[in-house]
Amino acid sequence: MSAEIYHPTACELVCRERRLLVFWIVYHAVIWIAIALGAFFAVQYMTMPDRVLVLGRDRNIYLGNSAPVESRIVIEDIALRAAYALLSRRYDSRDDRLLEMVCTKRGLGRARNYLDSTRELFERRMLMQEIEHCSVEYVSSGGGYFALVKGILNLSGIYFGYPHIQKRDFALLMRLERSASDFELPFRVEGLKLYEEEHQDE
Repeated sequence: MSAEIYHPTACELVCRERRLLVFWIVYHAVIWIAIALGAFFAVQYMTMPDRVLVLGRDRNIYLGNSAPVESRIVIEDIALRAAYALLSRRYDSRDDRLLEMVCTKRGLGRARNYLDSTRELFERRMLMQEIEHCSVEYVSSGGGYFALVKGILNLSGIYFGYPHIQKRDFALLMRLERSASDFELPFRVEGLKLYEEEHQDE
């Protein structure tokens, strides 16, 4: 007795081919999705900031993020350093080391001119000056960088023999230049102009 040979019907052949086609479509779709996800996460990884370990002066280790040299946080940091170096002062001492670090030769000359022009007033009234609070704005134009530090100054001293406290609004406009040396700050103050006026309480 001979075995019968099974011949699939046309409908079964079509269904088999359809299942095979669907399998390969799904397989390739999964492959392409995996490639797209891999590329997406690779780009995310490459563009995320580097993690930096910083050894602080207190001998503790801190975890931070690196940033491009022209980024907002770098320029704001240098502008704040310059503002505190110039405006946080007292009548009985003067240290220009921080100014020398944040200023170019020309910028340092302008900063010293301001300090020299107000030194007599500070000594006569025994003034001590601190920045109460401030904010930083910056703009890049024509390859140059400009920073504006605005805030309030607290002054305390002796006026006509009596203790005296005063608040003044200030705006410090600075022009920053890219440093040529890797051993200096990325930007340094090339020019500066200070505006001050009596603070009006609202």
